[in-house]
Amino acid sequence: MEVITTHVNADFDCLGAMIAAKKLYPRAQLVFAGAQERSLREFFLRSALYAYDFKRIRDIDLDAITRLILVDVRQSQRIGPFGAVAERDGVEIHIYDHHPSGQADIRGTLELIEPVGATVTVFSQLFMERGITPDPEEATMMMLGLYEDTGSLLFSSTTVRDYQAAAFLLSCGANLDTVSDFLTQ
Repeated sequence: MEVITTHVNADFDCLGAMIAAKKLYPRAQLVFAGAQERSLREFFLRSALYAYDFKRIRDIDLDAITRLILVDVRQSQRIGPFGAVAERDGVEIHIYDHHPSGQADIRGTLELIEPVGATVTVFSQLFMERGITPDPEEATMMMLGLYEDTGSLLFSSTTVRDYQAAAFLLSCGANLDTVSDFLTQ
């Protein structure tokens, strides 16, 4: 079984990156490692995310996981019960992240870690290289993550690649009205 997860207290970059990862791993289960930030919980209540069939941890057989796909995180203490899964022999780990490295980092079989403003940017660049086009709803969720983690492209950690990702997502039909409705300054 393949599982896509992220850090506890997930934010919009986590959500956008999980949705993006699902395009690369269509058979993987989407599972939050713990709670979500309040703004993300509200988004769930007001959107059609039920269509993505997110699973609860209690509905997953952790012993059956053979591939763990981590997005926006690479530290075992930040992924709840998936930390033990990451340490288990025989589990393939794929990591997509934008955070600086640390001493407690998990090592993956595949690691795509870039110094950009959001993990969604990492996926957007990958999609552009591979000719993968998210649908407008996916692009909107990815744009939410990009805007949140870059402060609407204003934080000093924002890179040229983040702007390119925003342009790409907009060209895929990302809805900026939805983005502005859910992100608060």
